Amino acid sequence: MPTVGSFRPSTQGLHFDNYWPAGTPDLIGHTPLGDITLGDAHNGLCGGFCFATTDLFQAGRQPPPDTTAPAGGSPLVTYLTWRLLASWNIPSGILTYYSWANTPDHDTMFGLRHGVARMTIEDQIPQIVNSVNAGQLCTLGLVTVYSDDPAQLGNCHQVLAYGYDWAGAVFTAHVYDPNSHDGDGIFISLDTSNPGHTTPISSNVNIAFPIRGFFVESYSFNDPSAIAGPPWKTKEKE
Repeated sequence: MPTVGSFRPSTQGLHFDNYWPAGTPDLIGHTPLGDITLGDAHNGLCGGFCFATTDLFQAGRQPPPDTTAPAGGSPLVTYLTWRLLASWNIPSGILTYYSWANTPDHDTMFGLRHGVARMTIEDQIPQIVNSVNAGQLCTLGLVTVYSDDPAQLGNCHQVLAYGYDWAGAVFTAHVYDPNSHDGDGIFISLDTSNPGHTTPISSNVNIAFPIRGFFVESYSFNDPSAIAGPPWKTKEKE
């Protein structure tokens, strides 16, 4: 199985799940008139987990030692929140989610309009393969809804691909799922042999909705020193 260096979620991923009780603030601003809270971490910070983990891996730093979700407004939650916003690549990233959520699973208009299956198989899987082969982790946006209601996009999810393999026409991506900390056996798998038709995707990603398709998200490095553990004795990036 080709992988990005020695990356494994149980070692290089954050060691707590992407879950906070409702009402937990993402950010806390301190003002002369009192604290101001923003956001609700209960909605999830999955993209922040993926980007922060990639930052740490590229910097050759261990993840922070936390094994339970830190308090809202803490430096770590603040960092995850800002990296979540970065993962959305506003506005283009949000528009990509919305476009995919409004695209049928299969090709339509006599094949002139590609469906989510073909978009995933022909456009995105090669990018994952190239990224892993080049030693680069890649965050995947998982599209789980078929709807023109923007509010439904909150049911989508983000994971971090670090490896892949092929079994004939079946492609499997090995991913770090922020909802399953330390999980080395998380995967997404599909048969790529018929991209024009609806293609079921099997996975054990810890989400409530089935995955319709996925795409590679644009990433740029951010210095994680504010939240990082110590350097690895032998740098983990290859």
